[in-house]
Amino acid sequence: MPEPQIEKADQVKIRVRCCGICGSEVHAYHGKHPFRIPPIVSGHEAAGDVVEVGAAVTDFKVGDRVVVEPHYGCGECWYCRHGLYNVCTNKKVLGANGWSGALGEYIVTPEKTVVHLADNLSYEEGALIEPVANGMYAVRNSDIQNDSTIAIIGAGPIGIGDLLCAKLYDPKLIVMADIADFNLEKARLMGCVHTVNSRRENLYEKIMELTDGLGVDMTFLAFGDERTLTQAAKITRRGGRLIQHALMLDGIGFPYQIHQQHELDFKAYNMYQRRDFELICQALAEGRMDLSHFVTQRYPIEQFREAIEMADKRPEPVLKVMMEF
Repeated sequence: MPEPQIEKADQVKIRVRCCGICGSEVHAYHGKHPFRIPPIVSGHEAAGDVVEVGAAVTDFKVGDRVVVEPHYGCGECWYCRHGLYNVCTNKKVLGANGWSGALGEYIVTPEKTVVHLADNLSYEEGALIEPVANGMYAVRNSDIQNDSTIAIIGAGPIGIGDLLCAKLYDPKLIVMADIADFNLEKARLMGCVHTVNSRRENLYEKIMELTDGLGVDMTFLAFGDERTLTQAAKITRRGGRLIQHALMLDGIGFPYQIHQQHELDFKAYNMYQRRDFELICQALAEGRMDLSHFVTQRYPIEQFREAIEMADKRPEPVLKVMMEF
């Protein structure tokens, strides 16, 4: 693929230094992603250096260390006009829709998607901001208080992001559930006191024990299938909230009866906004968030095939595979 070039006055050209591999890149690698369709350079979890700016760019200069929010809206539709550009029906996504992604050496992106990376943060930390931003968007819109009780189902990158962001609000209780001991150990390393392997332990009983039989105030669904959705409804107290921002499979059933009986509030979130990147950058720079346990494998870009095979086939435990340039 040709090296991308600045074509508009508001664009910034960035030399990528680190790029994480997401499940969507694995799907694209196998030709099974709905909109990451070859020929395209994939990759959207990126940090790097500004190497060129368009004539209208005002907030960035050559040499700045930056992170990229890898999507932007059309700016004209109802959603964009009401601050909901993350659900714009004409949204552009990095590594798709003809926008060459971050697994190439360079990307070109509108200035409005670029966020300064603090000097005391690494490029790796910068690249991790994108997966964590999914959690920040869901968490900051969920009205967490210091007496809130929270369950998170799924200890992959999305669930870990939920954990790290929820901790910033100092809730009374966080319980994390998964079926992989490796992921739960990662959660404990990142500050989760209560973890449950739901393959061996009864999550419902554990939640009831920790909440005096009430159930948690809110449950974050960081893994999406019918069984998980039903389980989440059962462990959440009456009048509580289910927060879904993992990709749900089409055609799964919804537990309408328990949802109505318990007067549960169901809220779904799609990706994130620029504010989430800024909040995470600030938390990292101030030492209020630690991502040092997040990356499990690192590869130079020359070993991309080995890296994508690791993320796909997982011959060893994987939380996040990181490409280095």
